[in-house]
Amino acid sequence: MEKLLEKIENLKEELNKKEEIQEIKKLNLELKEHERLLHKIKLYNQTRKEELKDEIYTDEIYQQYKTAETNLNILILEINTKLKKINSKGKCNI
Repeated sequence: MEKLLEKIENLKEELNKKEEIQEIKKLNLELKEHERLLHKIKLYNQTRKEELKDEIYTDEIYQQYKTAETNLNILILEINTKLKKINSKGKCNI
């Protein structure tokens, strides 16, 4: 069990070095400081006005964040695919 925990920690360290992870963390901090955009998002959640939605989607930081989010989701999909291969090898097929 100790070996497994060590491997998980190593995996977490390696993931933190990945460009996708660093980019999403950086953009997340930028978004938190972007008060005008946050206000528009809160207002949109209350009113559901299409013009607010368009303004949010055209914001450069928001677009960068969505691109980084997509890249991160692709990385997660790749990891899950590899984990499924590992998991299926270790199963007992009775």
